[in-house]
Amino acid sequence: MKRFLMPLRRGVLVMGMLLGAGVAVSAPRQDAINLRIAREQYNLVMTAGEVTGQDFQITRSPGELRGRTYLGVVALGLKPGAVTGTLGNAQVNLKVSKEGDALVAKGGFGGRPVDLKLSPSEMKIYVRDCTYRLKAQDEGRKYMGKRSCDVASTPPSEIWLPDEFLAASDEEKVALLLLAL
Repeated sequence: MKRFLMPLRRGVLVMGMLLGAGVAVSAPRQDAINLRIAREQYNLVMTAGEVTGQDFQITRSPGELRGRTYLGVVALGLKPGAVTGTLGNAQVNLKVSKEGDALVAKGGFGGRPVDLKLSPSEMKIYVRDCTYRLKAQDEGRKYMGKRSCDVASTPPSEIWLPDEFLAASDEEKVALLLLAL
C-alpha cells in the first residue's frame, strides 16, 4: 500500500507547485506595461529613462523616443499635439488631442494608418489592420477585450498600464502603446 501512496504524494506536490507558479506568473508586473495578446504574454519594463522587453529597447528623453523594436529602428519626436519621426524606413505623423477625458490620436504610424482612443473606461485602437476594443477592468489601469483579427477561440486581449506610463505625456503614451501592439 505504501508503494502506491508515494507516487500519489509526489504527483500532488508537483501539481501544487505548478499551480502556485501559475498564480505567480499571472500577476501583472507593477513596473511594466503587461500585454496578453493572442495567447502570448510579454512585459515592457518602464523606468524614467527607458522601456525594455524582448525585442524592445527604447530610450526615453524629454521630447523624444529612440531605440529599436521588432518593427525596426525608432526615432520619434514628441511635441505638444504631435508625434513625428520614423519607424524603420517609414514615416510617423500623428496628431494627438484630448476629447473630454479621452486621449485621441490619428494619422500615420510606420507607413500605416492608425486611430487610437484611450479613456479611463475603454481603449479602442486600430493599428496594423487590427482593431482592439478593450473595456476597463480597473479604471484607467487594466483593459480587456477582443481584437478584430483574432479567431473566436482566442482568449481576450489584456493590457495593464503601470504608474510610469500613466505619468508620461499624452504623446509618449500614444507612441508607446502603438509600438507595443
